[in-house]
Amino acid sequence: MKIKKNHARKHYRYNVNRKTLKKTRTSTGKIKDPWLKKLWEDRKNPNKNFREMGLSSDPNKTVPIPSFKNDRLKIVKIVNGFMEEEIEEEEKPKMKPRRGHVAEKLEEIAKDRGESLLRLPKGVVSQLSYFLDKYQFNYKAMVTDKRNYDQWTWKQFRMKIRKFMSIPEQFNKYLEKKNMKPGEKLPWTEYDSDSEWR
Repeated sequence: MKIKKNHARKHYRYNVNRKTLKKTRTSTGKIKDPWLKKLWEDRKNPNKNFREMGLSSDPNKTVPIPSFKNDRLKIVKIVNGFMEEEIEEEEKPKMKPRRGHVAEKLEEIAKDRGESLLRLPKGVVSQLSYFLDKYQFNYKAMVTDKRNYDQWTWKQFRMKIRKFMSIPEQFNKYLEKKNMKPGEKLPWTEYDSDSEWR
C-alpha cells in the first residue's frame, strides 16, 4: 500500500517586497564612521576588507582559545623528531595588512578620550543646589529632609553631588550664585563621606 502524501498548497505572498528582502539578506550593514566608510571597498568580501585593514570580523578566530590537545601534539612531534618541520612552519612570514594604517588610526582615536557630554537635568541641578545651600555636605541631614521626594540615600546624595561638581558648566553657575570664583573649592567639611551609615 502506497503512503498518501499531503502537499501543502503554495501561496504567493503579496505583502512581501522581494527587493528589500534581498537587500536585507545580502547587506553587511551600514558603516556609520565616515573615515572608515571611505576606506571600505564595497566590491571586496567583508572578511578580506577587514584583513587588509588589520582588523578582525571575528575575534574568536584571530585570537583563538589555547588548545591543550594542540600543545600535546606539538610536544609529541618534537619528541618523535619532527622538530625541523615545526621550525619551518614558525618561520613563515605573516602577511602584513595592506591598509594597516587603519588599525593604527583607530587605536589613536581610542586613546584620545573625548570631552564628557554628560549634563544633569535642570530639575536635578535645582534640587541638589537647594540641598547644598541648606545642608552643605551633611548627607545624613539631606536624607531626613521633607523635600527628599525620591527618597535618596546618603550615598546617592554623595554620588549625585560629586557628579554635579565634576561638570564645570553647571557647577560654575552655582558658584556664581554663591558669589564664588569658578573652579574654587567649597570651604565646607564633608560629613560621613566615606563611612557607612551608623
